Amino acid sequence: MKECDLIKIRKVVKYALIRIGFQVNRIGFSYLCYAIELVIQEPPLIHRLCKGVYSKVAEKYGVSFSCIERDIRHSIEATFLDRSFLEVNQMFKLNIFTIDDKPTAGEFIQLIAEYYHLGLYSRELAFQNTVAVQ
Repeated sequence: MKECDLIKIRKVVKYALIRIGFQVNRIGFSYLCYAIELVIQEPPLIHRLCKGVYSKVAEKYGVSFSCIERDIRHSIEATFLDRSFLEVNQMFKLNIFTIDDKPTAGEFIQLIAEYYHLGLYSRELAFQNTVAVQ
């Protein structure tokens, strides 16, 4: 994959997570960003979450895959408690979550990967550029 494509993926993923309410100072934020990046690049990895995604993230950061799983899960749970995931509904223009729903780590990783694959971020960027010009 080209470097410019990787930069675009990273920007979109970070933007999506920050918009949803993830705190960038949590260690799980970096792990989650990289996990989503991996699934965007290689979608079948989502079916091998522990032995595929988490082990690759663990290899990059030099920690065990159980630490990766725990920190990603904790980051998702903390964001859910602080903000719920209603912002995800706005991003997709669908009722994916109610106020009581909390996705699993795998569901959430897949969802943000699909946000990228569907190009939903481009619609928002076009709107932001239109507003900025006016």
